[in-house]
Amino acid sequence: MEVFLCPACRLVLWDPVTVSCGHSFCRRCLGEALPAKCRLCGEKLALLGSRTVAGNVLLCNLLEKCLPKETKLARLKIDVGDLLRERDYRGALKTLQKGVDLAPDDVTLRLCRSEVYVALQRYPEALEDLEVLCRQEPGECEGFFRKGKMLLEMGKQSEALQQFQHCLTLNSSFCAAQYEAERILTNDASPLPGTVVELKSDLSQNLKGSNSGKEQALLVSLEEKPLQDVRKKREFCLGEIGSEYNQAALSMPEWLRKKSNLDVSVEKEGDLEEGTSADARGQKSTQDYQPDFESLLSTSDLECSLCIRMFFEPVTTPCGHTFCKECVERCLDHRPNCPLCKQSLREYLRAGKYNTTVLLEELMKAVFPSQLAERKLIHQTEMAELSNLTKSIPIFVCTMSFPGIECPLHVFEPRYRLMMRRCQETGTKMFGMCMYENGKSFADYGCMLEIQKIVFLPDGRSLVDTIGKRRFRVLRRGHRDGYNTADIEYLEDEKVEGEQLSELQYLHDYTYQLAQRFYEHGDTTFRQLLMHHGSLPEKEEDIQASPDGPVWCWWLISVLPLDLTRKLTLFSDVSLKSRLTQLKHILNVILESRDYNS
Repeated sequence: MEVFLCPACRLVLWDPVTVSCGHSFCRRCLGEALPAKCRLCGEKLALLGSRTVAGNVLLCNLLEKCLPKETKLARLKIDVGDLLRERDYRGALKTLQKGVDLAPDDVTLRLCRSEVYVALQRYPEALEDLEVLCRQEPGECEGFFRKGKMLLEMGKQSEALQQFQHCLTLNSSFCAAQYEAERILTNDASPLPGTVVELKSDLSQNLKGSNSGKEQALLVSLEEKPLQDVRKKREFCLGEIGSEYNQAALSMPEWLRKKSNLDVSVEKEGDLEEGTSADARGQKSTQDYQPDFESLLSTSDLECSLCIRMFFEPVTTPCGHTFCKECVERCLDHRPNCPLCKQSLREYLRAGKYNTTVLLEELMKAVFPSQLAERKLIHQTEMAELSNLTKSIPIFVCTMSFPGIECPLHVFEPRYRLMMRRCQETGTKMFGMCMYENGKSFADYGCMLEIQKIVFLPDGRSLVDTIGKRRFRVLRRGHRDGYNTADIEYLEDEKVEGEQLSELQYLHDYTYQLAQRFYEHGDTTFRQLLMHHGSLPEKEEDIQASPDGPVWCWWLISVLPLDLTRKLTLFSDVSLKSRLTQLKHILNVILESRDYNS
């Protein structure tokens, strides 16, 4: 049962609300306004688009299924007592109405609701509850007495007199009813209908013609003593309108207490005094019931409505609905609305922080540990598959990218938003970039990109800073969840030694000198291009250290005014000598053209 206790009041959760940090509390424990920080973890709280806190729909359903009526009533009655102590009669009425719906025959709830109706000056509704009570207990006079008092409040003296007469018929020594009847009989200023005049006469004769000297003495006493003294002599205490529920319950006669489903609601006066711990009251309401969750719940009760599998990292939206974290993220990629109620979740999306609903995680661990372990294993298997950097790697089809060169991206399509998240979740932070090629979904060659930084925008888009890592060749194409995938093999430049390495080094140094001239003497258009590509990288000591060759070569290819087909040819070449030779030729042509034009 501990799992269903509110961490604030330590009572069974009542109208549970899950706040933005993932902890769940009773709605009343949160108060009318959402607290600035969570009482449990201290994290800053926010409504994230909702005007008021919404109840957690799933938790409400689980509580309804797992808790017996007795436990629900016990929690409800404690809540009513707290509301009445705060004189929140409207809140108490709302809670009592739930209780009466749950247990229509519970006389303590009916009596308390009638008192609350009176406090709100809703006398007809209060009278209805008392009439139900009189029908349930036709042989007990207390209900009829309350009904008579209510009729007096409504100004219906004749009908009230009938109720007091009925009380005396049931119990001729009921002093409170005798007193009220005598007040009406001796109030000649109040006009009564003819039929009631006869009733008045009959009742007066009954009272005055009593053979009991004790009753006569009582009548004299009632006539002489003020109302305050008479109330002290009553066997049945009405209680002041709007009095505390538990205190009112104490004043109820034994026959009413026995009718109550739970004695928990009738606490001793001392229990309500300052110093009584909420833990003690919470324990009272739950100690007699330890639910067998395994028999009450099935895994279907803890299934995500989107993936139809047991929750994995369940999160609760501001509208109160619960989904797997990954499922709700994928939904928000397409539309910023709750998949169930369609409420806007723009603020939730803008926050970009989806905290796990702690109570559900604890419940699944406690009740379905093996199923949860299996669900986690499935997720881990999926992550392992997504982490493979040669099989079914995600492919971003956009433009050419190069090893060692930065490639900033603006991600807005839902499929690529999903791709970026998965790259982050797996920990690889890697995906492939290929340019589009006619007749194919993407080109046969591409470059692996590593995510350096992601900035999420309020509408779900993101700015992603990446850098090129390794070249690859596509072996097989595929699809996953809307985006392209590929099986790949990585490219690696051919290594040379000895005299060939010396010749390669000379060619490298000469071509780099040409690249420096090209970089230093570019026109205005070229200078604008350099704002996006940066400066010419420095030479590297070991030109064969990287499997893709020197980075400056790829920087040069990225800025040269060549068509993409020519660039792709250079990109796929695994001979550094061949690439440098082609670059030397291209640079000579460009530099000669500049010299000629100048």
